[in-house]
Order: sequence, then C-alpha cells, then structure tokens
Amino acid sequence: MFERYTEKTRRAIFFARYEASQYGSPYMETEHLLLGILREDKALTHRFLRSLGAGEMIRRQIDAHTTIREQAPTSVDLPLSDEFKRILAYAAEEAERLAHNHIGTEHLFLGLLREEKCFAAEILHEQGLRLASVREEFARSVETPIVVSPAVRSHLSIVAIGSIPAGAEIEVDNAFLGHTPAEVPLAIGERMINITKQGYRPWRRMLRVLPGGKQTISAELEQLPQ
Repeated sequence: MFERYTEKTRRAIFFARYEASQYGSPYMETEHLLLGILREDKALTHRFLRSLGAGEMIRRQIDAHTTIREQAPTSVDLPLSDEFKRILAYAAEEAERLAHNHIGTEHLFLGLLREEKCFAAEILHEQGLRLASVREEFARSVETPIVVSPAVRSHLSIVAIGSIPAGAEIEVDNAFLGHTPAEVPLAIGERMINITKQGYRPWRRMLRVLPGGKQTISAELEQLPQ
C-alpha cells in the first residue's frame, strides 16, 4: 500500500510525526495527521476550510485539547494510534472507490472524516464538513477516469509531459498520474495540468487536449528561495 502514496501523502505523514514529536505524544494521533495535511496540501485545505484563519483556529483547538509533554526527538519512530491505522486503511478504500491507483492527501482527508469519533473528525465537523458531501465533491472533480479500458482509447490522446527539473508530480484534473517525464493518455477536451515538486513553485496550466497525434508540454519550475 505504501508504494501507492504520493509524495504529498508521504510528506503529510512525515509532518504528522513531526507534530506528534513536538507535542511530546507517545503516539501519532489523528489530530497530528490533520495538522500534517494542513501544512502540506494548501490547495486541499483552502478548498474545504474557506474561513479566514481556519488553520490557525484548528491548531489552537488542538493545543487546548493536548497535554503537552517534553518534545521527543524527531528521529524516533512513533507508533500509530489505532484510529490513525484505521484512517490509512480507509484512505486506501477511498482511493479504490474513486478508481485511483494512487493514495493522495484527498483520500487521507476522507479517511479522517470516516473515523467520525476521532478528535480530528470532530474538528472538521465543527467546520461544517461531512463525509458524504466531501466524497461527492472529490468524485465530481474527476469526471473522466484516468485509468481507462482499451474500448475507450479512441477518445484519448497521448500527451508527453516533462519538466525542468525532472521527477515532478503530475496531476491532471486533481488526479495523480505519476512523475515527469511521462506519456499519459488524456481524454479529449480541456484538462487542468498541475506539476509540483518540493522546493519549487507549482506550475499550473489549462491544456486543450486535441484528437489525434501526440502533444508535448514542458514545465520549467521556479525554485523557491532558501
């Protein structure tokens, strides 16, 4: 399962471990994962937590709820709470439900909401979020499946996607497709292309995928200041 995690998902879990260590927690808990997602995936959290300062308010809630102990070294592996383990399992199920080969932060977000009695889910409920509506929103955002059968390949075109530097994540209509460079079959029509790599500004363009032939796009990523 872990090989299916996107880089964003891996970083969100890394940040969850960091948050747990800062609180001196003996376990990685659901609230730490929520903080990890808030820190790693700004687009996702802005999409659903629209109120100004929602992230800061959530951290204050967690601070007030947590008994802060001596910080643990970040090099120490912390065990996952049972709720955290169930969320990872739910995330994999949500990816299957959406016919995604990857497990992204959006699936972790759905997993948090499915573990409805956990502290992180309670916080999200207070923000007005519910599993059914968030799941429906994610399903709507991927109207055309990326993984397709040979029977519908006549409605696709091949797009070669590259980047400088290489090894960046490719997302099309919010669906993770792999890393640059790659040739991917895309449904004809307008598709939103996102190219992201840690340490670089995201590259985002609307591409009109044309029938027949092969199109090529290349993203030149701008490095963030150190």
